[in-house]
Amino acid sequence: GGSDDWCISRQRVWGVPIPVFYERETGNVLMNKLSVDHVISLVERHGTDCWWEFPIEKLLPESMSRCAGELIQGRDTMDVWFDSGTSWTSVLQDGSADGVADLYLEGSDQHRGWFQSSLLTRVAFDRKAPYRHVVTHGFVLDEGGRKMSKSIGNVISPDDIINGTKNTPGIGADVLRLWATS
Repeated sequence: GGSDDWCISRQRVWGVPIPVFYERETGNVLMNKLSVDHVISLVERHGTDCWWEFPIEKLLPESMSRCAGELIQGRDTMDVWFDSGTSWTSVLQDGSADGVADLYLEGSDQHRGWFQSSLLTRVAFDRKAPYRHVVTHGFVLDEGGRKMSKSIGNVISPDDIINGTKNTPGIGADVLRLWATS
């Protein structure tokens, strides 16, 4: 109830590509087990950038490469929340006996981010949570009381804290670790 539908694709030039091809004339989708398995094997060997760098003939399985001129490569990527929210499929399936993490630890901004996307995808898959407990931490604030953020540009580099700057002496890694854990 209450939640909007989740569009899991994004129109970005970075991220995990959705390995889909479209027929140039009709727009019909070409995405099947053979084509996806081939792209997976390429990504395993060359990384996700191969989707953006390789010619379409190489992205298609050999048995389909003759159709390359008739196809357009998809440009959408997976939503980062869907991508990170399904990380339990790799991380937890091998380690924990029941495939459930004892703890997810992140900032409070992840209640509607990683925590929620992990929960939604795992419950949809096998009706159980990917974690037993969630712990959220606070944020470091700047002199104006705003959350420090790379996108705002009000962060202090840990290297500057550890090693110092032209105007400020460094405090060392151990002191920074002690502060962060206290």
